[in-house]
Amino acid sequence: WGLDDYQHLPFYFGAAQLQGHKYITPRSIHNVEVLEGFGKDYMYLSSVAFVLHVKKGPLKETSPILSDVSSVKDWGKVNRGMLRMYRNEVLGKFPIMQHFLFGSIITHP
Repeated sequence: WGLDDYQHLPFYFGAAQLQGHKYITPRSIHNVEVLEGFGKDYMYLSSVAFVLHVKKGPLKETSPILSDVSSVKDWGKVNRGMLRMYRNEVLGKFPIMQHFLFGSIITHP
């Protein structure tokens, strides 16, 4: 029901890309014309379009987290939430991080 581990970063970077956009709001992900018209320019919209292509059915049923996130008022809050989710759901999970190579630049927490 959540985002797949590998999908967090495109949504995080995509939300950062859309911060301050005058016309495209988080709720715009429910508009197919917005996804088709701007998906090539904005990573978040492209990622939502990909989810809709791969998973058949309404977004609120196939990806309820993305649907819930669309009710947030601005992209800055979406961006902060995606980072928090990435930290908790990816970086905070041993089965994922046991394969990560730590070194001098990125040290083990």
